[in-house]
Amino acid sequence: MKKKLISFILATVLVLSVALTGCSSNSAGGDSTAPSETKPAKKQDVVIGTAGTAGTYYVIAAAMAAAINNSSDTINVIAQPSKGSVENLNLTNTGDIQMGMSNSDGVYFAANGTNMYEKSGKLNISGLMSLYMSAGQMATTKNSGIGTYGDLKGKKVVLGPPSTTIVEMSKAILIAYGIDPEKDITPYYLSFDEGLQKLTDGEVDASFFVAGIPTSAMINATSTGNVKLVDVDQNIIDKISAEKPYYVPYKIAAGTYKGTDKDINTFKIMTEIFVNNDVPEEVAYEFVKQALESIDEYKEAHVVAKEITPETAAYTSAELHPGAAKYYKEIGVIK
Repeated sequence: MKKKLISFILATVLVLSVALTGCSSNSAGGDSTAPSETKPAKKQDVVIGTAGTAGTYYVIAAAMAAAINNSSDTINVIAQPSKGSVENLNLTNTGDIQMGMSNSDGVYFAANGTNMYEKSGKLNISGLMSLYMSAGQMATTKNSGIGTYGDLKGKKVVLGPPSTTIVEMSKAILIAYGIDPEKDITPYYLSFDEGLQKLTDGEVDASFFVAGIPTSAMINATSTGNVKLVDVDQNIIDKISAEKPYYVPYKIAAGTYKGTDKDINTFKIMTEIFVNNDVPEEVAYEFVKQALESIDEYKEAHVVAKEITPETAAYTSAELHPGAAKYYKEIGVIK
């Protein structure tokens, strides 16, 4: 009798459970065939090549990506560390990444098939946006006897980090002085920090880099007052800027760094974001739109981020991607 009672109770519970489940599924209008809630579409990943994680490229790209991802319903931007501008250009050309960062000279070379891309020809890239200005800086010690680039002959000189277009600017200046970068000096290819460290340790005579003004690594190196910047003669400035329009004459103001007590003639160059030509128009449009309309969210990431404006962003060293051009036309900064 007890076994029959237990079986009856279990059967009753099972029936009630099924009934309640049915009621629950029909509670929204009583229609069990009502469609489930639609899930939001997955965002499209967009990878942008930067440089080392300690550099300005990565800091800006990571902050920009976070702001875009907070605002966009369609793209998810990933800031990817890399070896720098040359690797970014090559990976974007092949489609391994969608976008990359470079100084404007690298973008110009790649888009026009000149300089390092003379043999390979034009790369499959177009312009997206210009960001901020960086300046060429050649540092030396106060007791080196080096006052201008012409004094570098026979010296041990860091020309810039490997796999970057920074080396191209340092070589262009040396060549204008009649100095062969491979024969008339002992060249080194090192990062900003490594080059300045070797300079202060007395292992090299001078070290070149391109970065925003002021540059934190240079601030640290000049803290003792023993490191100064090397000046470029005005006639060399005029000659190079006429031949290479992507290098713009610039003066680093006296007092920017401890130990530099006069204005320093050099060149400035824009940092740009470029994109693979095959990236869809709507993706390029969305990236530029969100990057420019959310500047307030990342402008404190680095002092140079405050230089980014719609008016300057629209002028790149490669022809604009149609998606980017569409946005710039909408806001009236280009026709």
